[in-house]
Amino acid sequence: MIDELQRFLLVAKEGNLTKTAEKIFITQSALTQSIQRLEKDLQTKLFRHKGKQLQLTDDGKSLIILGEKILQLWANAHDPQVRNGQTQTYAVGMFDNIALRLGKFLQNNKQTAKYTLELTIDSSGKLLQQLHLGTLDAALCILNKNYTMPNNITLLRTYSEKLIPVSSKSFSKPISEIPFILYNRGSNTRAQIDELFMNHKIIPTIYAESTSVTFMRELALLGGGVALLPENFVTQDLDRGSLKEIKMPLLWKRTFGLLMQAQYTPQTPYIQDLLKALNK
Repeated sequence: MIDELQRFLLVAKEGNLTKTAEKIFITQSALTQSIQRLEKDLQTKLFRHKGKQLQLTDDGKSLIILGEKILQLWANAHDPQVRNGQTQTYAVGMFDNIALRLGKFLQNNKQTAKYTLELTIDSSGKLLQQLHLGTLDAALCILNKNYTMPNNITLLRTYSEKLIPVSSKSFSKPISEIPFILYNRGSNTRAQIDELFMNHKIIPTIYAESTSVTFMRELALLGGGVALLPENFVTQDLDRGSLKEIKMPLLWKRTFGLLMQAQYTPQTPYIQDLLKALNK
């Protein structure tokens, strides 16, 4: 089924059977039959038709994550150096800022005598999905209180990270009238920020929303509004004076956690090292 899986991923990326068949030099009929064999084997539908375009079902979206991991492992199985490796490989996911904070640890522990780390940096929502599907062994994710922890996942420890309100411009207006530069709606960080606003019965004025902390920082440097950014991310800007911390009646923090597959324990070597790095 490896060939069928490869073809499925190509169709999922292209969204069109005809174009995909042309690119891999097979007939559309042969490609359709290949997808049907995969669906029959998995006993599910992977696509639904919308006009000439194909849309992924929920199972199809999950299979993209699993399929990419399967193909990676299949490639590893053909690599003698990987097959003869003496260390255990662990797949670990992190959201962007924690990966930045742990940069030195990751550089020094990418490959040790005890293990090899395979790192994925992505949004917390996507990391949680990968963890749930078993393509990650552990992940550091921003938490969402509405997330239901599946039985195969253990939340080992939680941490708190300060979000500093910063801008190059001063604001003397009431907090509800100050323009904010916030994380996109739907993100776990935004959910925690909105909860604090709601608890204080404040409806914020939103200047911009983004998934990129770098873009949020740039807007704050231009003085467009107040960005809520991780403390370590703006330390140098605050020291240089290019950004200043805006005094606010609210204190923003976001909670993140170290989650792992249930078969691992805090005594697992890479988990022990991660915990030490996080506690520094």
